Amino acid sequence: MYAIEFEAQIKDGVVKIPEQYARLMNAHARVVVLIDNADQEKKAMSEHSASTIDEWKDPQEDEVWT
Repeated sequence: MYAIEFEAQIKDGVVKIPEQYARLMNAHARVVVLIDNADQEKKAMSEHSASTIDEWKDPQEDEVWT
């Protein structure tokens, strides 16, 4: 697994992938959303840990971060 980073607007729940990453258009990805100046409702969503989602637990991937 590798990471890319870009900024985008979220409109109607959709994030447009920049043209330079066109190869990702039909790929599976893990998405992390970082929001500046989020309102209280959006901040409340961030109080949940991704580690509680069983499908996201992969010890081989986690070795990269330890």
